[in-house]
Amino acid sequence: MAARRLFAAPGNALALALLLVCPPAPAASDASAWFQAATQALMDAVTSGDSAVWDRALDGDCIVTNEDGAVFDKARMLKDLTPLPAGFSGEIKVRDLTVRQIGDAAVVHYWLDEWEQIFGQTLRTTYVETDAWQRAGDSWKVIAMHTTVVPRDLEPLQPDPASWPPLLGDYAYSDKAASRYHVFMRDGVLYGGNNPKTATRLIPLAPLVYYQQGSIHLMIFVRDTSGAVNEVRELHKYNEVRMQRIPAIK
Repeated sequence: MAARRLFAAPGNALALALLLVCPPAPAASDASAWFQAATQALMDAVTSGDSAVWDRALDGDCIVTNEDGAVFDKARMLKDLTPLPAGFSGEIKVRDLTVRQIGDAAVVHYWLDEWEQIFGQTLRTTYVETDAWQRAGDSWKVIAMHTTVVPRDLEPLQPDPASWPPLLGDYAYSDKAASRYHVFMRDGVLYGGNNPKTATRLIPLAPLVYYQQGSIHLMIFVRDTSGAVNEVRELHKYNEVRMQRIPAIK
């Protein structure tokens, strides 16, 4: 959450921030609208570094888990709220928000569509977030927030099919492993997977670095001292798993 760099809409942020000063507890029929407005106000306040909006909304014992897995208490969250630096701009929109009220608690789930520009470079990210709110008198306080980045395929470099033949073949975690990672070409496109029928495209990021389409896997092909590709390393959830080339049966 603290890592987001978002562009605030001053007029809307001010109006919505007033809701957080002394907001009436929403009736069941309009709970979604109230939480939509309150959540959007928090997002708008990030860019300006307006910690007062967050201070009013967060419970003193609130726990915030951001998209990088870092966990903050309220004091740390407020401390990290600073305005966007020069050269940065952006915006975030809350969408598809749903609310489930259970007594004096509410679970609020939604998506966040963010765009930002960093010295002319445009970044677009989608997050999914779940927050827990607790009724406090005639208002509500956030007691927990958890954010996750929604994966998307990375932009490919211009592919060079002429460089792919050295990558083709089968790889395995061990000679005792039942499964094989098969790298092959189909209709001029490079694929990888355990089954040719379900294999997905390998998106080129560098001559030996590829992104497995529709996943969070990076596949890095490694050359041996002779220059031959004899290994592929799968980077997944900040872990590295190695697969060795399986010699072709002659």
